[in-house]
Amino acid sequence: MINNYYVYGLKIKSEIEIEEFVKLDNINDEDVVSISYGIMSDEIKEGIREGKRIELKDNKIWFHINDIATYCVSNGNKVEVELCDNADMKLMKIYVMCSCLGFIMLQKKMVAIHGGVIEIDNKAVIFTGDRGAGKSTLTTALREKGYKFISDDVAGIKIDKVPYVMPGFPYQKLCESAMDKFGYDKEKNTSFMSDKEVKYVVPALDEFVYEGRELVSIVKLTVGDVEEVTIEELRGSEKLNNIIENIYRGEYIKHLGKMDPIYFKQCVDIAKNINFYVVTRPKDKFTVDKQIELIEDKLLALAEVVI
Repeated sequence: MINNYYVYGLKIKSEIEIEEFVKLDNINDEDVVSISYGIMSDEIKEGIREGKRIELKDNKIWFHINDIATYCVSNGNKVEVELCDNADMKLMKIYVMCSCLGFIMLQKKMVAIHGGVIEIDNKAVIFTGDRGAGKSTLTTALREKGYKFISDDVAGIKIDKVPYVMPGFPYQKLCESAMDKFGYDKEKNTSFMSDKEVKYVVPALDEFVYEGRELVSIVKLTVGDVEEVTIEELRGSEKLNNIIENIYRGEYIKHLGKMDPIYFKQCVDIAKNINFYVVTRPKDKFTVDKQIELIEDKLLALAEVVI
């Protein structure tokens, strides 16, 4: 059975059922991404035997996750998966949902930022930052406060005069500490083992935005040697450099040693049309309420200027 999905602005026909994705009754065959089970080539299998775990080329990327699967992403329109014996199917799908589609967007020259996305005043705001910066905790707190949710970990951006963030899927991946802070029942939510910790897949169906929203701001979260939360705005080349640094699966671009001119122009267009803020919080101190207060103040002032 083939499943039809729409996620990150991509039309998908998938042999693998992914319950979290937004389903479509049918889709036309133009510009479709296919996801299927397959058998890897002898070349890929030989590479794995030699200890290689990933290979990045212009239009073909494969990577292997021990005891889970080997994935091959090609030409911006095809994902093939070969399962390992006794693979954890939940974890196998997580790599399809995130890494594989991230690579698809890079091959399609579609900018994707690593971060969660919240709708504020009918506009999209991306929250990015390094692992452990508090992206999921902040976006969950905003969702709990009543703001709508657009995407969890990947912000797929399309440009139509101005940049728009396309909807991801109506679930968030939260670490154990975030589950505890927000009082979610760990027994009632699907869990999986990520690179370093257990994470939980929490539904956000009622708060989800099913259409693209104009991107007006990116907020980068950092942890620093500060007593209180601070916020500052980046401008010019600093803003552009930070957009490029936070591209989802940006190691692909670094490996190739160059950025496609079409892709770079999109990054410039994004930088021209948004405000970029850096929020720095103190380590080992729960400051989400203060972060939200500072962010709301900035975005409210921005909205008043636009009006």
